[in-house]
Parts: sequence; structure tokens; C-alpha cells
Amino acid sequence: MKPETYYQHLLRLIYRLLFLLVIEERDLVFPPTGSSQQRDIYRRYYSLERLRLLSEKRHLADKRHHDLWLAMLATFRLFEAHGPGDKLGLAPLAGDLFNPAAIGPLASAMLGNDVLLGCLRALGLYQHPDNSQTIRVNYAALNVEEFGSVYEGLLEYEPVFLNFSPRPRAGEGPGERMGAIEFAFAQGDQRAATSSHYTPDDLVQPLIKHSLDYLIANKLKEPHPAKALLDLRVADISCGSGHILLAAARRIATELAIVRTGEEQPSPSAFRSAIRDVIRNCIYGVDLNPLAVELCKVALWLEAHGPGEPLNFLDHHIKCGNAIIGFARREEAERGVPDEAFATMPGDDKDTAALLRKRNRQERKDHEAGQLPLSPSLQKQLDDILRGWRDLATLPEHTSDEIEAKKARYLAFSESEDAYLLNQIAAIPIAQFYLPKASDNLQKFVTDATYRRYWKGEMSPQGQATAEAWAMALRKRFFHWFLEFPEIIGRGGFDCILGNPPYLGGKKISGQYGDAVLNLLKTFYSNSDGGVDLVSYFIRRASDLLKPSGYMAFITTKKICQGDTRLACLEYLLMKGARINYAKRSIKWSGRANLQVSLFALTKNSIPLGGILDEVKVDFISSFLDNSVESKSPEILLENTNLSFQGVVTLGPGFYIDASQAKALLEADQKNADVVKIIVNGSTLNSSPELKGDQWIISFFNRSEEQAKAYHECYEIVAATES
Repeated sequence: MKPETYYQHLLRLIYRLLFLLVIEERDLVFPPTGSSQQRDIYRRYYSLERLRLLSEKRHLADKRHHDLWLAMLATFRLFEAHGPGDKLGLAPLAGDLFNPAAIGPLASAMLGNDVLLGCLRALGLYQHPDNSQTIRVNYAALNVEEFGSVYEGLLEYEPVFLNFSPRPRAGEGPGERMGAIEFAFAQGDQRAATSSHYTPDDLVQPLIKHSLDYLIANKLKEPHPAKALLDLRVADISCGSGHILLAAARRIATELAIVRTGEEQPSPSAFRSAIRDVIRNCIYGVDLNPLAVELCKVALWLEAHGPGEPLNFLDHHIKCGNAIIGFARREEAERGVPDEAFATMPGDDKDTAALLRKRNRQERKDHEAGQLPLSPSLQKQLDDILRGWRDLATLPEHTSDEIEAKKARYLAFSESEDAYLLNQIAAIPIAQFYLPKASDNLQKFVTDATYRRYWKGEMSPQGQATAEAWAMALRKRFFHWFLEFPEIIGRGGFDCILGNPPYLGGKKISGQYGDAVLNLLKTFYSNSDGGVDLVSYFIRRASDLLKPSGYMAFITTKKICQGDTRLACLEYLLMKGARINYAKRSIKWSGRANLQVSLFALTKNSIPLGGILDEVKVDFISSFLDNSVESKSPEILLENTNLSFQGVVTLGPGFYIDASQAKALLEADQKNADVVKIIVNGSTLNSSPELKGDQWIISFFNRSEEQAKAYHECYEIVAATES
């Protein structure tokens, strides 16, 4: 078992505990029909509240016994489908979280009372940061958005297995006892590398106010407002733990509950019923991180939970994948394999890349210009999948059996041979960007002519090349929206897309994700180059997925209205007819991250209604996020040619060394002076009038990797740090 899999089981165990702790304290375990006797039996013998109370009595933490662990497993079984809970008047929660296989090998493991009670004590008590007073956690008041801070913490660590050998006991020789495996965490860099942060609610609400609220107001004017509200489709294409989706769901559900009850302040049960229906019908999310996807589902389940109801089926709405690597609409796949897929990347064989480029270019010339029509047989398969999606939406979710039936129906068409074939073909153009171009690798490539034959149904994908493309698609999590959410694309797109996408400076994208990814992004998102921030590609993808009458709103880095990022994103969208209706140019992030961000909302609706800029009504908002109609891109001043330049761009911390390392390298081999240099950066410029820097860098300049290896000691330092 991989450490990531074991970690997932551990997280599900924690999610189960959190879920039960919350619904117990909110009195949502039993349906209204539950008797006082049944409630009392559960509270006294099965509840996690019982175990919490025991955890506060330290003398019970006896490692010789594990009866409390077995008792907790018995509690879990009460909520499984067809479990013993019905004898106690409990409806099963079931679903993925309370499936018997959800916690994997942990279900058959043993855990001492000392460890279990210690964990529950850590979950149930905390010390006040000011006076160190021990305080009991109030799970009834838990804000589900706080799961976002859990997700932010998860990104800082990577699970690992450590092997260690225990000391021999008396009479044992060395090596007679088997080694043990310990689960541990290593420091991770995923959050820092992509600037992924839990989004504070005070930044989310303006997004909703200036996008979703307009759509809700229009729906309330329709003859059947309740039905119209449930017809909204809202997405977050980098959803993280689901905080923004939760806020959107609550906003829609509030209006839905008011419409249904006719009351200005609907009861909690009316709101829970409304938000369950909203989450079931309206909410969609995608994230590259599978941990985020699972945590998002848990947050939505907890928000939508009603006593007596199973957990919603969410697999078809909350998915794992790379939102910006793949095709948004079928028409994109019909353009064939682009020549840029065979560009020479660092480490590629130039002759092989040139051969593939020439072949692909010629094949594209040999075919008529324009879109590549989908074969009738593949079109039928796509129609069948869409029909399956529409049928799925009509299935009920009131019992665990209905949830399982819905899941089975979903898997029947989403994992069918037809779906597999379409995904396999769509993967081919994207995969060509990733494959290393070497003379002994030619059989792994698919050029345009072969791809066209697959798409037109003239031949079936087979052989090493298509297998390689599919393996790459799985590994990199390609996400083709027209296949993953065909019913959304069929209705023209989402009504509203909200988000706080990851930020990453354009020059750092290749360092973090590779040159192939940067080349792919520049190819599929026109008008962009290597200086464009990662956030721009998410916004461009959101625009591709938005209905003509839709709205989208984002929290972004301030670079969104500056330089290449502005040109490739906001300016590009405005030139395509979009209109910015709200902007906040700079606002301090109120969470843990120390940064300033921008907020903006945009619509494809061209009706000139003006906008709100920094809380002031204006007639127009430009791509600079100002209200100047005359705003245009800065011009290059020819007088300053060769007087100002960017300097060296480092693509990772591994190139920096301290003064002692630099001295050792220079003394070891004088030729190392070619690549070991003192660096003057902004800090030096602002603090040292003489520009005497104290930082050193290993810079291979324009040398290839093979040439860099000639500086052996320097290359080894960089390789060891970056690996």
C-alpha cells in the first residue's frame, strides 16, 4: 500500500469522527420519529460524546486494552447501509464516507485505549492562546468553512513510510526481529508552490453579491421561482475544500427556503431541505488534489445533512482533475494535433522533434482546413452518455439503496466502453506535449493523420502510442469538460463560476510543472506567453465554460491587471465582448497569507449597466481595473533601449548557495567561476548603496543540461536540492 492510500484512510477516519461529533451536538442523528429511549441508548452506549467524556479522564488511557476502539467501530457500523442501526431507529448515512471499505485496513486494525483517547482529547479540547485555559470544542457551532484551514494544513505535508529496525531483545541476535514501518509526514511544498490558501469569507461574499445575486434576482421573477432557482448551475474550477461552493449553495438555498415556506426567516429544517436540494442540483466543483475533492464532499455532506437522510451522491458533481489541461468543448478536440506539441523542449532530441513537427505539419496541410467532424458512431456514443446524465438527475436520493442505485447507474455510463473510447481519443493531442522526443521513442507518438482517423471512426485506437497517451492522461489527470459534464456543455455552460484559483508567476510555471506544461498552456490559450500568471489560465478556462448570459467572479493576484497577465486575460476577454461589472483593485488578505489581492466580477452579458469600482459606481471598468476609457498598454520607450533589463530569473531555490559553499566550489575548481556568481537582487539594491550582495547563485545561463554536467560539483548541488 502506498503512503498516500494509507493517509486517505486515516483522513476518512477523521472525517467520520468530525461528522458524527457535529451531528450529535446539533441533535441531527435521529429523525423526528426517533423515540427518547432510542436516543438515550445511543447517547449512553454508542455516541462519540461518550468517548469524548472518557478521553477527559486520563486514568482510563490504558494501552493494554483496546475495547474503546472496538466500541467506536461498532458505532460506525450503525450508520452503514443495511447495518444494525435500524434496530435503534437510525437511518444509514452510507455513501462513500460510511461505506465499510472507506477506512480500508483500519477497520480490521487494533488501537490501544491510550492512543484513541489521546486523539479524541486532542479533537475535543484546546488551550486558549492568551490564558492557556483548557476549553471544550463546541462542535454544534462548527463553521463548515473551517475545513478550509484543514485543507491548507494538508498541503504543507506529504505522507511517507519510514522503515526502522527495533533493538534485539535479550537472547536475540542482530537481524532476528523484523523491521517495522512507521507512518509519518515530510514537509511538503504544494501550498507554497501554487499559493493555495483557504479563502476568508469576507472575500467570498463580494464575489457572490456581484455575480450570483444578479442571477438569483432574475430567477425569482420567473413564474415558478423554486424550479428556476434549482435550474442554476454554479461551479468552482479550483474548489479546494469547497468554501466558495458552500457560500453559493447557502445563498441559493436561503431564497429557495423563503419561496417554499413564504416566510422571511425559514426554519432550520426548511433551510436544510433547501440546501440539500441545491447541492444535489446546482453545485459543481473540480480540483487537481484528490484530498481537496474528498474534503469538499465532506463539507457539502455536513451542510446538507438532514436526520433520516443518507449522504448525497456527489461523485458526478465534485470531481478530481486538472481543470485547465484538457478540452472544454468538443470543438477544441476537433482541431486535431497542433504542431506545437512537437516543439523541442529541454532534453529533447532536436532531430526527432523536427521530424515529428514536419510530419504533423504536412498531415495537417493534406486535410481540408476547418473542424474535424466526429464520426456518427462516436456521436451516438456521446449522445448516449448525455442521455445517461439527464436520466441520472431524475433519480431519488432518500434512502441508502437509492444512493447505491444512483451510483451504479452513474458508473454504468461514465465507465462504459463508449466513455473510455472517447476519453482515450481526446487524450491523444494533449499527451503529445508531455512525451520526451527521442529517436527510440517514435513509436509512442500519434500525429494528426492517425488522430483524425480515430476521431472519424475509421480505425480504433490501439497500440503502444494510444496506450502511452492514456497512461499520461491518468497520471496528469487530464480533464475534458465536454465528457465529464456533458449536460452542462449541452445547455451552453455554467450560469456562474466563482473561485480563488492558484497563483504562480509565469516564469515559475515551467520550474514547478515542467516546460511541456508551459508550452501546452501557451498553445491552447492564445494571446499568452511565458510571462502570464497561472491564475490567468483558470480565468480563461472559466470563460470558455460560461453561458453567454452568465457571470464569473474571482479572487486573484494583483498581477491580473498588470503586464502580460492583463493582456492575456482581462484585456483578451474584454476584446471578446465581456464586461467587468465589479472590481476591487487591492485588498489585504485577511487569512494567514501575507498578500494583497484583487477581486473582480465579469459577465459576457453586453448590456451596458456600468459597474462598481472600489465601492464607487462607474460607467466603465477597464482591464487595468480602473475607469479610464483611454487606458491602453504601455509603449516601449526606444530611448531606454539597453538601459533597463530584467536580469536573471531563477526557477527554483536550489540554485541559491551561501558564501561558504561558493568559496568551496571556487577553490575546488577554477572553472566553476563560470557558473558560480554573486547575485544582486531587490533586497541588495534597497539596502546596500555599494551594491555589495552577500547571496550567491549557481547559474548555468543558456547551457544545456549536458553542458551543465561538466561543472560536476555545481550540478550535483542543484540536482540534489531540486529532486
